[in-house]
Amino acid sequence: MDLSTVAVPHTLAHLTPLLPAPPARVLEVGCGRGALAAALIDVGYEVTGVDRDAGMAAAAAERGVPVLHADVRDVSGEYDVVLFTRSLHHAEVLDEVLGHAAGLLAVGGQLVVEEFAWERVDRSAADFLYDTGALLVAAGLLTAEIPTGDLLEAWVGGHDHLHCGSSMLAALSRLGPAPTTVDTAMLWRLLDGRGGAWTEPRNRVPGVLDALRRAEERRVAAGTLPAVGLLAAVRR
Repeated sequence: MDLSTVAVPHTLAHLTPLLPAPPARVLEVGCGRGALAAALIDVGYEVTGVDRDAGMAAAAAERGVPVLHADVRDVSGEYDVVLFTRSLHHAEVLDEVLGHAAGLLAVGGQLVVEEFAWERVDRSAADFLYDTGALLVAAGLLTAEIPTGDLLEAWVGGHDHLHCGSSMLAALSRLGPAPTTVDTAMLWRLLDGRGGAWTEPRNRVPGVLDALRRAEERRVAAGTLPAVGLLAAVRR
């Protein structure tokens, strides 16, 4: 299910202040189905997407996004921004991937990363995520397997094979000056049907997720939940 109507405006609101003005050339690494790339194109950016998944690349192309089906390490050219959108945590070797990405930048270009720092999830965040998921299942809006028992242990066990936020920030720092960072709410985006499926009527789902986002943001502002979302930018 395409939930870009909820996710993309949230990303753009936090991302745009970190980007140079249009029509900067942007390479989006891990562009997925191209929703964010298309939105950036709509506001004047010159965007090329790249994704290792053939199906995702094809979906982005159908959206009208110029896209490469490739690993970023096989991409050449020159860009003003190389943007990783929730894809860097899967990188085999962080320094290798980021080093190649930095080599694609024009003078004064920027590496920008949108990620989730999974290691920031504490017991309160794990409870919020999985208890909310259980409520959605009980309400008949979502079909998914929700962990039981120690929820924090379940979270860590499901994510400890991925690069954590601090590792990604350290790798960015090795490229030059300390990154500019922005912390955001992210748990609501992890309740998007992955590992399950949204049920009908699906037109209710964007409203539900938007309400969850606002609930999470209130708790982050109050200090009762950690900010799991992370944006970071470093200029070359």
